[in-house]
Amino acid sequence: MNHRLSVALLIALGASSTPAQAERKARPPTRAVAELIELERQLSEALVKEDAAVLNRLWSKDLIFTFPNGHMSNKAQRLAGQKPSAPPAQSTNTNEEVKVHLYGNTAVVTVLSRWKGKAGTQEYSDQYQATHVWAKQQGRWQIVAAHVSQVKK
Repeated sequence: MNHRLSVALLIALGASSTPAQAERKARPPTRAVAELIELERQLSEALVKEDAAVLNRLWSKDLIFTFPNGHMSNKAQRLAGQKPSAPPAQSTNTNEEVKVHLYGNTAVVTVLSRWKGKAGTQEYSDQYQATHVWAKQQGRWQIVAAHVSQVKK
């Protein structure tokens, strides 16, 4: 008898958890997730505009950045390279997919983005996959590590 009761209880619990799981997946993103998605949008815009002030705010003083070619740099080196060109860059950057994985005051965010524009007379449209590690420092999110790879066709 106890065995039957246990089986019935397990079936009832299993059946009741399915709607709860579906409901959990349908919930809107948490405040932190929404905030990080917005910060990623700001980052994309700042990179296109080469806006060092915004990048300075979003990048931690401890930033470790890995370029697609494997070379690495820090925040000071990256900011030094963010000088708008004489004629403004004719490019756009669109985040096609952003996934946020929260771990308390740390988040790993993967971003699939497309850069389109013109270099001289040559048009380009390249896709990049980035992994950003964000840490909440002194009450605000900042990127502490980033790696970017070009998606090969």
